Amino acid sequence: MMSNTMTQAKFTIESAIVSAFKARCEREKVSMTSIIRQYMITCQPMRAVKTKALTRPLRRKAVMDIIDRLNNIMELEMEYRDNIPESFSQRYDEADNACNQLEEAISRLEEAF
Repeated sequence: MMSNTMTQAKFTIESAIVSAFKARCEREKVSMTSIIRQYMITCQPMRAVKTKALTRPLRRKAVMDIIDRLNNIMELEMEYRDNIPESFSQRYDEADNACNQLEEAISRLEEAF
């Protein structure tokens, strides 16, 4: 019998940044659930494959797909940030911080390979 395991990652991020990020994802109709679901669909064939030589390229492709989607979100967030008027400095800081967080997440995923 195969057991299901789940790994959780916890991050500490200011609530304003989280709210801005969630709002942007909702506007773009992107969710972590959809990203992870796509990862699982991509990785599904790996369960039938027994050799690591065949599964590694599938895992790499799935992670690269996630990186691409995060890059798209980051580009949209940067565009949003760059169009914020100077009088809204708090919104700019929140968007800038969200961009930095996304850039760091992408960098860490890229370092994995």
